[in-house]
Amino acid sequence: MRKNKGGPGGSRAVKPKGRGRLFLCGLLIVALLALGGYHLFSNELEVTFYHLYSPKIAGGENIRVAVLSDLHNREFGPGNAELVEQIADLKPDLIAVAGDMVNADDENLDVILTLCSRLMEIAPVYYSPGNHESNLMYEKGSPIERMLLEQGVHVLVNRAEEVTIHRTPLIIGGLTTSTEGYEEYGAVFFDEYEKSGAFKLLIAHYPSLYYDYLADGHIDLGICGHYHGGLFRLPVVGGVYHGDEGFFPKYSGGMYQLPNSTIFVSRGMGGHNGLPRINNRPELAVIDINGRQETNYS
Repeated sequence: MRKNKGGPGGSRAVKPKGRGRLFLCGLLIVALLALGGYHLFSNELEVTFYHLYSPKIAGGENIRVAVLSDLHNREFGPGNAELVEQIADLKPDLIAVAGDMVNADDENLDVILTLCSRLMEIAPVYYSPGNHESNLMYEKGSPIERMLLEQGVHVLVNRAEEVTIHRTPLIIGGLTTSTEGYEEYGAVFFDEYEKSGAFKLLIAHYPSLYYDYLADGHIDLGICGHYHGGLFRLPVVGGVYHGDEGFFPKYSGGMYQLPNSTIFVSRGMGGHNGLPRINNRPELAVIDINGRQETNYS
């Protein structure tokens, strides 16, 4: 007669060694899920670096631009101390702010005024308002523009300023209109701005301006925001959604080469609609502009 090796009932007992392996596998799965969840839902600030080649940069100089966008009154540390410290460590030559640093439904300006006062101690700040600032300024009569100007911030509302950095002349412009108002409020400014032979850095909150109106424009570096990185980001595909454009915005985050321009679209630093940022950490971007032919385009 064949003996039952499995004990009473004929079942085979699980050896302690087998239990240990199952336990370790379970721990590994939990750890991987935890790490994946941290990565997917992390709200820690991410510093990203980009390079832009331009023959207009004098000699072997490098111009470093720190890019901020779509903060929406968020704070990284009390008074944004952590954000300011990181920017100071990066030693930018100028700071470009691409709008929506405030919320249209909150007229308290303490967050942005405190931040800009600290940023001005690091480098010149060039600020082109987004739709939230515009709503405050033109719908609610907010003094935000005047108060920023009083701090020494270069507020660019459909205008430009010339500056020389490391022997290179730049003309830094701000185009604040969306596509709906471009022909009425922005076209005259842009047509004149485009004629400059200096390095043209244009801060325009809306990437959609480059869909049609500016698609063939001659801009050395355009800086945009607004799409919040597409909220949810997928590998290779990029941003998934924004309320203005629907699914898969054309320029959701990163650097893009157009026929006559290079544009950078910030993923932003906060949010306003309550939707989570998934696989899309808040971004502090750094763009180094020089005469070395390297590329890092998304």
